[in-house]
Amino acid sequence: MRNDIPYRDAGGAGSNPAIAGLLLAARMRALMFERAEMAQAMYRDVVAKRSGRLARSARPETFLGGRLKDRWRGRLTIGGSEAPHGLGHEYGYEVHDDEGNVTAVVAGVHDLNTVLNMLGTL
Repeated sequence: MRNDIPYRDAGGAGSNPAIAGLLLAARMRALMFERAEMAQAMYRDVVAKRSGRLARSARPETFLGGRLKDRWRGRLTIGGSEAPHGLGHEYGYEVHDDEGNVTAVVAGVHDLNTVLNMLGTL
């Protein structure tokens, strides 16, 4: 679903009230939240589940976004206080010894990219 429909020129003038009404409608917000919930379900299916905390930490939300903050967008947030290891799991991390020297570099899993690719095929 595309959410980059232009209805203003670069200066912000020339607003089309019909498109503005669509982009800010409650139905559009519901559609964006639905898409974020789909991403949440896909992420919970894809992510490794040793303890299940990272899968449970996925939270969908909607917000007003875009360059002019004039349209509903969906966001999936991972990690937080429930799973502080979320960033390391997604993007990778370094292992240090007692002196602070790097002994290993662990690559990230990139589950969010997998979810985005899955959403793109819908």
